[in-house]
Amino acid sequence: MDQVDLKMRLDTPQASPPPERKTVSVTFQPAGVTYEVPYKETLFEVAVAAGVEVDTICGGNGSCGKCKVRFETDPVAPKPIDYVHLSGGEIQEGYRLSCQVEACQNMVVSVPPADSRVNVQFLHQGVQREVPLQPNILKIYIPYTHPRQRNGVADWDFVGRTLPRWFQRVRLPLYWLRQLPAFIRCKEGMTVVVAGREQVIRLEVGDTTAHHYGVAIDIGSTSVVGFLLDLNTGQEVAVTSDLNKQTAYGDDIIARLSRAQRNPEGLQRMHELIIDQLNAIVQRLVDEAGIETQYITEVTIVGNMTMHHFLLRLDSTYLGLSPYAPVIRDSVVVSAQELGLTVLERDVPLYVLPNIAGFVGSDTVGVMLASGMHQSEAVMLAVDVGTNGEVALGSKARLIACSAPAGPAFEGARIKQGMRAATGAIDHVLFDGGDVRFTVIGTVPPKGICGSALVDITAGLLEAGLVDFSGKLLLHDELPSSVPPILRKRIVETEDRRDNYFILARAEETGAEKDIIFTQQDIREFQLAKGAIRAGEMVLQQHMGVDDDDLDEVVLAGAFGTYIDLTNARRVNLVPEVPIERLRAIGNAAGVGAKLALLSIRERMAAERIGRHTEHIQLSGLSDFQRAFVHAMRFPMYRRTSRS
Repeated sequence: MDQVDLKMRLDTPQASPPPERKTVSVTFQPAGVTYEVPYKETLFEVAVAAGVEVDTICGGNGSCGKCKVRFETDPVAPKPIDYVHLSGGEIQEGYRLSCQVEACQNMVVSVPPADSRVNVQFLHQGVQREVPLQPNILKIYIPYTHPRQRNGVADWDFVGRTLPRWFQRVRLPLYWLRQLPAFIRCKEGMTVVVAGREQVIRLEVGDTTAHHYGVAIDIGSTSVVGFLLDLNTGQEVAVTSDLNKQTAYGDDIIARLSRAQRNPEGLQRMHELIIDQLNAIVQRLVDEAGIETQYITEVTIVGNMTMHHFLLRLDSTYLGLSPYAPVIRDSVVVSAQELGLTVLERDVPLYVLPNIAGFVGSDTVGVMLASGMHQSEAVMLAVDVGTNGEVALGSKARLIACSAPAGPAFEGARIKQGMRAATGAIDHVLFDGGDVRFTVIGTVPPKGICGSALVDITAGLLEAGLVDFSGKLLLHDELPSSVPPILRKRIVETEDRRDNYFILARAEETGAEKDIIFTQQDIREFQLAKGAIRAGEMVLQQHMGVDDDDLDEVVLAGAFGTYIDLTNARRVNLVPEVPIERLRAIGNAAGVGAKLALLSIRERMAAERIGRHTEHIQLSGLSDFQRAFVHAMRFPMYRRTSRS
């Protein structure tokens, strides 16, 4: 080829060569299911789309190191991040992080059981408040009257004359107006279902007043809990729960917000996941109670601001960007048909409780409502510990709230052997008699450490003198002489002496696959998480001019707040230094708030006032928060000798 020919070929635009193959074959074991997937799609994305349970906390961004799979065919070359999270032995055995593997060849992979995603413990019950039963939905029976006895009175006028005077203001939608003649002439009579004394939402044949039910739902970042209530008695008839299906895209709500922003179909996907889950939860509730879904007349819902936006499919772009502005903070009423809850009758109203601002959503309103803070003469501090911790402070005189970016450490993320509160998780630890005892969820060997155990371990290490006030895990030559020899032997110094660790459970003693350890880095991650929560508490106290001694009660809401040891929570500086009798766990208070709004229109009005009048403190960029955070990261220097 001469130079002229070569120059002509270089100057002539060439079409880009097509990829060698547009799809590849991926088989997941042990299910033995094969999928044809887009070329270079990550295995993690393929697994999520296929419904294959892959363990993850970060949602596939490579930070948690839990989404590992093992190649049964020739493995792809490891990526640098594989070396961060996987041992050399695992890499040699063909393990890779699924979020880092691109499907560029036919492959067969084995997916380890997602232990942190199955058999998870869920919290159903919370603090109880007795309220007068006054639901928003009323069912009124109208006996059959022969048309001749009505002397030509219009059907709707006759209904109005039969019912209380307030019924004169009730509207009848065109859909039901068209069916009214058939219902009113039914010899079994008819039941009119009225919402808020304003609008008929349904007509039913016969007297169905004895079948009157409502559903309250708490949509959490990690779990979704549903309650079926009898609106005639106020009694709870059934309860069910499940891991939030959105956790497949990350425990951290920021990871999910980011996906919704970056992916054109991300928001729609998050919406579909929660709607499908709500349909399933409602169906399970009615199946457990042995009733028909047609007898559910209303649904109330609470959730954090992100879950709220995903539920309603609201643009969450600016919620994830400073200054974190939501689309709406008011309560929302939407029909089941409009939202896509196909398991319910089309006109069933769904009432979503109001939000406050920023990341402080209706779940916090529910906590405040359930705790009675809004009507208390005394000053209360309410803390919902989680990935995005919410803190509220005040009394009937004034209410303020903030959200604290704790991160997912309490869910096990970024903890070397962290996991959710599922089977195999060490959930409580006690330093006793110079050694360590612990309990495990389920009758199985330990597999990891859940959030409640993080508090116990850290408190125990502090009390034993193995960790100083700065959070440093002391080395052997730094340990005080009072440390028992058996505890000294549990401290392991690494070669670079940077990420030393404490052996919590030895494999040969417990039957576990490997030692369960708590590392120096784990302590730092815990400090970051608890420091954010405590700093939020401190900032609110500063804004209200309230010292620890002024707090009449500190209540902890949610599963984490319920299962942790309150004395240890105080010891690690997660909560204010108040007498132990002023500390109280109130369970799933957000769910209780949803139930109260379902049972009582007065409680619903109180929730509206809480959402409207609670002051929101934006912590990001606040110098007070930065100073408080530095202080809150540390541990108290004293050693408590009693549980007073």
